Amino acid sequence: MKNWFSRIVKQTATPPIAECVEKCFNALPLAYEQGGQVAVPNRQSIVEQLQQDCQRQLELLRISLQLKTAALLWSGPAADQLSLYACSSAFAALNFGPYPLGVGMTGILKERNELLLAPVRQHSPAIPYYPNNLGVGSFMAVRLFLPGNAACQPDGLGILCVDRELPERWTEAEQRLVELTAEQLLANVNRARQLIVSDRERHAYRRAFDGLRKLNSSLGLQSAFTAIAEAIRSIVPADFLAISLAEGEQHRIAYVEGEQAALLAGQSFPIGQGVVGQTLKYARTFPEDADYRGTLPVFSEAHLFAEYRSLMIVPLCQKDGPTIGALIVAARQVDAFSRTCREILELVATQIAIKIDLASSHEQINRMATVDTLTGISNRRAYQCGFEAMLDRAERRSGALYLVLCDIDHFKRINDGFGHPAGDEVLRQVAKLFARVVRSVDLAARTGGEEFAILLEDADGNGAWKVAERLRKLVEGLELIFLGKRAAVTISLGIAAFPQDADSLEGLVNCADRALYHAKECGRNRSVLWDEIS
Repeated sequence: MKNWFSRIVKQTATPPIAECVEKCFNALPLAYEQGGQVAVPNRQSIVEQLQQDCQRQLELLRISLQLKTAALLWSGPAADQLSLYACSSAFAALNFGPYPLGVGMTGILKERNELLLAPVRQHSPAIPYYPNNLGVGSFMAVRLFLPGNAACQPDGLGILCVDRELPERWTEAEQRLVELTAEQLLANVNRARQLIVSDRERHAYRRAFDGLRKLNSSLGLQSAFTAIAEAIRSIVPADFLAISLAEGEQHRIAYVEGEQAALLAGQSFPIGQGVVGQTLKYARTFPEDADYRGTLPVFSEAHLFAEYRSLMIVPLCQKDGPTIGALIVAARQVDAFSRTCREILELVATQIAIKIDLASSHEQINRMATVDTLTGISNRRAYQCGFEAMLDRAERRSGALYLVLCDIDHFKRINDGFGHPAGDEVLRQVAKLFARVVRSVDLAARTGGEEFAILLEDADGNGAWKVAERLRKLVEGLELIFLGKRAAVTISLGIAAFPQDADSLEGLVNCADRALYHAKECGRNRSVLWDEIS
């Protein structure tokens, strides 16, 4: 720097003050808004102003009282150490620290706010920034305290030290001048800290709003959970994150990332058990101060987060609405979650609750559009869409696609003989059996009243036949009793292959339908391949 401040630094043989200030404020992420965007942290302007103010005051104090050194020590990020925060000195070989807190002259200040010593002798307690007490006639130190604030580091102890070669006692006027300087230095540091905290909070709110924008663009539950996790990580330094949703008398972990994620995913716990259960029960954020010692059960007695030191569990609920779940965040760092973080998370939690509710409704609507409400398997719409997609894949891969059409035999007799509720139950029981014969890549659907269909990708004729026969035998073995009588239930099946039997969707359906008709003509309760009768 080629300014007055730089010249003063060189003249007084102090290190670059920026290094000292950075040691104290390096844990604080700063940001400022520029044109609605989050810009590069504006730490430099705040720190440089603080450097200049502190340096000028120490220089004026040193000149006014003809001091050897005027130095401001600060506890910085390490609470058990002091560092040279700023100084003005005529001595060229200062020890810039860090110094153990409570050693030498600073140790005497543990029990008092001010220390005056004149004369200083060689065996007197050591002045930390000197190699020895030689050449020092009198010494004074005043303690400075910043008010505690969990949102900012460093808090704690500052010490203004002054010394001179003259061994005379300090006059009241000299003491008052040092005290006033200490008050002004404290005011400067506190003001800079408040600016930093304010900047940090504004940045946190900005990140929260950005996260909410992404959250609002998601539709399904899984995409909503992913957007929620991204938003939360931008607000708090979480090593563990989970969302648990209330389901009656229990809550289930619907999303989790971090340590133990694989063990916890999908698990359910009683409401009221563990800290999460208490949060759901009383709709309050726990613990009160986000401090965690690793001893309280988070989900249950088997889930102690011993490696974490910060924990916040926030209820997910809309205004005046029920608690639908809980947001769990944890960090290994002590005091990782400030009160501002808690306030932001509680604000965001309301929006998360709304989003989860909307995403659940969206999935339910989608499910209603693609799932048969009576049987719980895919409906005709899903079958038609899936058929087109699977046929397109088969064409592109030059692979095979088998269509199996199924029809419950004499279904009208069941309705007429036992009633329509009995017919509905038959449909439900038959539909359940499809899950036992088809793979996850296949598609089973109810396409009409008593009509079903199966689409088998990358199968062969023998495999398709085995699937059809296994299903037929399972249906034949159903034990359904209505009005005290056993209802005999069987199905007939027709099988056709693409591209062997037909090279179009309509052609494939026609071949399978004709094979099904042939099965019925031949006595029902059988499976027929189109290529056997063609």
